[in-house]
Formats: sequence, C-alpha cells, structure tokens
Amino acid sequence: MRDAILRYCLLSALVLLGACSQYYYDLGTPLSAAQLPMVDEQRQLGGVLAELGPPLRVSSTASGYVLAWEHWDITETKLGISLGFAGAEALSIDWGTARARGEFLLLGFNHDHEMTSATFTEWDNDAGGGKSLQPLGGLIPVVDVDDLLTAMPQHRWGAASLEELPVSLNSDNRPDTGQNGIEQRGTPTAVGQRSLEMD
Repeated sequence: MRDAILRYCLLSALVLLGACSQYYYDLGTPLSAAQLPMVDEQRQLGGVLAELGPPLRVSSTASGYVLAWEHWDITETKLGISLGFAGAEALSIDWGTARARGEFLLLGFNHDHEMTSATFTEWDNDAGGGKSLQPLGGLIPVVDVDDLLTAMPQHRWGAASLEELPVSLNSDNRPDTGQNGIEQRGTPTAVGQRSLEMD
C-alpha cells in the first residue's frame, strides 16, 4: 500500500511538473580582464587583431574608431504546473527567471591605427522573470530573453544592404557597424540608436 501511494505521489509530481525547462545560451568567445591590452604600450591594430581575433562591433568616432568584443552566457529557467489531472485542464501556474552573465571589451584607435583607450566590463545580473496563474493553459510567457539572443553582429553584416528602407537610411546609426557609437545587446529599439527604424 505504501509503495502504491509513493508511486501515485511520484506520478502526480511528474504530471504537475510536465512543463519545466531550462535553457543555456552561450554567445561569443569568453573574455577576461587579462586580455585587456595596455594603452601605454603603443599597440597597433594589426597586433590587437592577431591577439583577439576580428571584432564583433565596429564604429567610427571623431578621433578614429572603436572595436568591441562581447560574450554572453544566458540561463533561462521555466517551471509550469498544470492541474489537468485534477480536472482543471485550462488552468496553469507558471514561474520563470533568467540570468545574464558576460563580458564586453571596447578598444579605441586613432586614425593612425594606434590604440588610444581600452575598457573591460563584466556583469552577472538578473535578466527578468515572472509568475502567473493563467486560465488559458499558459499561453503568455513569464520570462523572455529573445532580445538578448539575436545573432552575433558579424552574421548580419552582409545582409545590411538588403534591409528595408528605414533600416538602410539609418545605417550610420547601426549598433554594430555604424558611424555614431556602439550599442550594447538588449537595448530596446524605442530608446536606442535604432529608434528611427520603428514601424
């Protein structure tokens, strides 16, 4: 009898937790502060590129240009409980959370291709989350990290010439290869450099 109760409890727990998932996303190459070149060493662009590889973001500045490398490690956890086995098939309880960790390396160069500035940033932040009691079977996501999961910038460089007109006209403000600075991943389009591209 005790084994039957234990099996029933285990089966109920499996049915209840039937909508659980955990996703891991790893974008870019891991970076560290040890890779930060020293500005006073008169570093040339060729040596930096040989050491770090091609940059992921490029932008011109008044005194030259900046190059950026980035790495993101994103974890998304979702837990959904359905009460379908108890007769409440259209009712679900959902919980979700997301965490973003990463590094960003930004190097500035003058018009003579000499490094003039170097900045390294790393973070480990809560990237959102939520809870819900949904009468329609969990149709609304409680956590969404899609804005952080766009393809790395170099995968879009060739397609930039085929974009819609508002995007093409805004090419100087592109966050990855524009002429007016670099924008960090996850910045909403309504407040960033891409605000001119909104429908």
